[in-house]
Amino acid sequence: MIETATSFTKINTPSEYPASTKQYVQGSRRDLRVPYREIQLSPTAHHDRIEENPPVTVYDTSGPYTDASVEIDLISGLHPLRAAWIEDRGDSEQLKGLSSRYG
Repeated sequence: MIETATSFTKINTPSEYPASTKQYVQGSRRDLRVPYREIQLSPTAHHDRIEENPPVTVYDTSGPYTDASVEIDLISGLHPLRAAWIEDRGDSEQLKGLSSRYG
């Protein structure tokens, strides 16, 4: 008997990076947040002592897929984060339709 897989369109993918947390720095606009990851480091063992290491901060390029507070909708796609920013610049226009035979 053939079984069919359960259909789903919404997923939630929490971080798979151990010993780290995803955080954000407020950007120059209210709607702009820059993601970073704070990574906890293991202590360094020297021959005569243990040295604690401070956390390391790195830019996080994983997008919303590692943000546990974001629900990913595979049908709708990603939220257009830059749409308001582009519109506010006033240097572009939305096309009414495709303008290329390759579109």
